Amino acid sequence: MATNQQTKSPPCAVIFDLFGTLIKFGVQQHHPFRQLLKWARENGRQVLLVDARTVMTINGGIDAIGDGLGIKPPRELVQRIESEIEDELSSLSLFDDVIPTLNALQTRGIKIGVCSNLAQPYGAVIGRLLVNFDLEVFLSYELGTIKPEAQIYESILNRFNCDPEHCLFIGDTFEADYAGPIAVGMNALHLTRSGVSQHYQISSLVDVLAYLDGDNR
Repeated sequence: MATNQQTKSPPCAVIFDLFGTLIKFGVQQHHPFRQLLKWARENGRQVLLVDARTVMTINGGIDAIGDGLGIKPPRELVQRIESEIEDELSSLSLFDDVIPTLNALQTRGIKIGVCSNLAQPYGAVIGRLLVNFDLEVFLSYELGTIKPEAQIYESILNRFNCDPEHCLFIGDTFEADYAGPIAVGMNALHLTRSGVSQHYQISSLVDVLAYLDGDNR
């Protein structure tokens, strides 16, 4: 396991993606915002390429997201979406490798961040599952930008006051969690829990600790 960049010294910060990296669903995903956009399309609104970005950059609930999309969904649909989101949130849990990895990083004095593209209602998961960790949080709906846009990684560097080469980004989506950070000069590892096939991939968060200890051949 290796990357195309090498961490010469302990990083200033390690930043993790959220869903699929730290947190897993316990039920089949309902994709509630796809339902919202489907309703909009069926009621005469053309679906736009920017709609997904809009959903993830509005700091508000279903009604605010609807306003941002220029639609007014019926109360019945809003309530169903809210119920399905709560069902998903209640099912969420941490992957088994999360707590030992985050504890080890904190013990080493390394700052930890989480960076995620998500709609505002899903942000509640951080307070439910990660409350015991000292984290800096970078969420698309709070920052108004999404991965892999450069601005979201720049906000991480600014808040941590770190040079890019002293930040390590880990996540399960290649463009958002590997290519995007690399483009701004960060180190990055692509998490592929199904198995490693490339030098920049890891199959477990525990491998992050080996990487920091110099096992990046």
